Parts: sequence; structure tokens; C-alpha cells
Amino acid sequence: MQWIIYASGAVWNGVHFNLNSVIPWYVIVIYGLIYVGVLAWIWRSGKFSAFKTIDFVYIALISALIIVYNFFISPIIPKVGAVTTWFYYPMIGEIFLLLTVAALVGKPGTMAITMFIYTLLSDIFHYGFGGEPFYFIYEILAYGAILDMWLAYRGELFMSPYTKSRLGSMSAGATLEERVKAQASNATTVGYALMVLDALIGAIPMAVAYSLFYRGFFATFVSGFVYKASLVYTTTLASIGGGIVMGLISLPFVAYIKRVVKGAI
Repeated sequence: MQWIIYASGAVWNGVHFNLNSVIPWYVIVIYGLIYVGVLAWIWRSGKFSAFKTIDFVYIALISALIIVYNFFISPIIPKVGAVTTWFYYPMIGEIFLLLTVAALVGKPGTMAITMFIYTLLSDIFHYGFGGEPFYFIYEILAYGAILDMWLAYRGELFMSPYTKSRLGSMSAGATLEERVKAQASNATTVGYALMVLDALIGAIPMAVAYSLFYRGFFATFVSGFVYKASLVYTTTLASIGGGIVMGLISLPFVAYIKRVVKGAI
């Protein structure tokens, strides 16, 4: 079956500017403006503290690990075409790493910075800069925007079974063990439900990013390829199921890493 129904010629820096896409261009623009607006509003509100040096260390480390995974580990994972067309299971490594950096940093904008650094490193070491700046936009909007906006609500509680931050009665000099014991009483059923929601809201957009955003718009706009709408929609729906599975698998490991690295919230 022919899935690609049209390809146009290059115009500038490998960008075809073909607007004959499944997803209309204005939907992407509106989505991007909403994302930027939410980030601008939340940071102007003063709800979150500025990024610290350790935050950038986490972001840089995870960005480098995603490079290693995507270019050296994922290619050697056995793939079954009949399966990976609908459920791209090698994506689990990237989902796990991105959920981890979101959990460790816990600030809106974390995903945008991470995906920017990852894309920059990818261009330097592998792809080259053809098609830019639109691949930067694609990676940030497709893989990071939803989770960044969710972090505006969950913040440092992301991937934690709590509904409120550290107890005000805890002294600044409290030991890690004291903080863990004190905070354990804050873990609630709602908190655990939110932790599951954290994993799903983080993983599902990442799982559908390629099928929905790339095939649906950026493959057409940048590379000139127009995919049939039936392929875009069916693979996107299938990828939602894959995202649920990969998010739930990643959840306990990410939560454990956060607990070990960060201690109690």
C-alpha cells in the first residue's frame, strides 16, 4: 500500500514549505502559541524558582544519554516491522529518560531545554543542520510541550505520590531520613493516582509524536512528504496504547531514581 502520496522539491535549507499536510499549519501555530503563553505566564507568576546549576547538570546528562540511546542502543534492538509500525517499542528508552529529567528538575521549561540540547547535539554529530530551525520546533512541540505544561501544575511533585510539598515544620537541617519519614505521611491515594497520571501525560505525547506531529505536519512541511491521513490517524491511535504501556513500565523506575537522587520532596 502506498502511504506517501506526494513529494515536493526542496526550497531552502532542505525545507520544502509544503502546507499540504494532514494537520493544518494553523493548528500547529495555535498549539505553539498556547505552549509559549503558558510558559511565559507561569514564569511571570513567580511560582517556580529559577533553574539551578544542578538542574542544568541533570538536563545535560539526560540529553547526552538520549543521544547514546537513540543512535547506539536503539538501532541494535530487534524490530519486527509488523509490530513497530503500530507500536514502536524501542521508544521506551527515550520515554524513560525524558520522564526522569522531568522528575528530577520539576520545572516548566525543562522539556524545552532538554529537547533543544538533544536536537542541537543530534545535528552536530549526526544529522547536520538541514531543515532547521523547524526540527528544533518539532522536537520541542511534539515531545516536550504537553509535559512542560503539566509540570506547571505538578512541579517538584511530578512522579511523587504526594499532593503537597515538604512540610513547613521540617527544619532546614533535617536529615534525609527525617525528611523521608515526615513526608511519607503525605502520600495519599490521590497522590498515587496523580503519579500514574504523570507517567501517562508524559509518555503518551512522546509515543504519538512521530506518527502525529512528524507524519501529520513536519514531514510534509520540511521534507515535502505527504502521508495519507489514514496512516497518520491509525498509527497515532495505536501509539496511544503503546504510550500507556511504556509510561506504566517506566513509572516505578523513574519514581525510584527520583527518590534515591532527590529524597523526599
